[in-house]
Amino acid sequence: MAFDLVTAQAFVKSVDLSGVPRGISAMGAAADAEAGAVFDKAKAQAQIVGSGVFSFSQGVDAEVREAIADSALLAQLVASKRTKFEANPVGWFNAYAEVLTAVGWTLQENGWTDYATNGASAEVNKKIMEVLTAVLAPAAGAAVILTATVKALADMDAGSPWFKLFDRESRKANVSRFQVGLVSTEANGDIFVSMLVCVVQAQSTLTQVLFFKFNTSTASFTANNSKVSLNRVALKDLGPSIRAKTRFYQADYLSAILDLPPV
Repeated sequence: MAFDLVTAQAFVKSVDLSGVPRGISAMGAAADAEAGAVFDKAKAQAQIVGSGVFSFSQGVDAEVREAIADSALLAQLVASKRTKFEANPVGWFNAYAEVLTAVGWTLQENGWTDYATNGASAEVNKKIMEVLTAVLAPAAGAAVILTATVKALADMDAGSPWFKLFDRESRKANVSRFQVGLVSTEANGDIFVSMLVCVVQAQSTLTQVLFFKFNTSTASFTANNSKVSLNRVALKDLGPSIRAKTRFYQADYLSAILDLPPV
């Protein structure tokens, strides 16, 4: 089905975020001391968007980076209003994907895979990097950028604003759900997001999910990887209205921007 900008504009206008908690904190402001202040096309960068961490390859326009972060935030807020992820994490992701599709993201999902190792203990952050490396192997530099992003998050102190924001939004009791995405641009200017969505379900309360050691007897680690194409016209035209819709949530759900080592 062809993308209809008028329908997308009407959808954004109709979104009602009343009742979605803002989780008011000083996380966004405090994180500025740890990271770069603005998006920069010339740099590889990363940002936490609630329960997601997005990496941006060099060459992706700053305006596009901002619009992607805002779209992902809108999708998370709507999904959280519709579905309690601790009760139905896959249903939460379905709602998340519906919003992204409505604002110009085209998702090609590959289905859910259980990556729990057969009895062998593995840390979540190491499993994420293993899966991402396999998924993104054909893309030059992609795995390097995403690995640097996950490592930066895993290496941060538990008291870091970046880490606290991600932990607050990704974990509820014995269930954690989060997204890891790489935004890149093709030679012809097309924009793509390679995205891995993950769900960890344990028998007991999860703490610091990135360092949680799981195996088939204690928890499951399932993930869905997809290649997402984005409508550049939609990003440009819908960006301001999406940002206006989410403006009261920006400081509480978006981290500051982290500069990554050059690839």
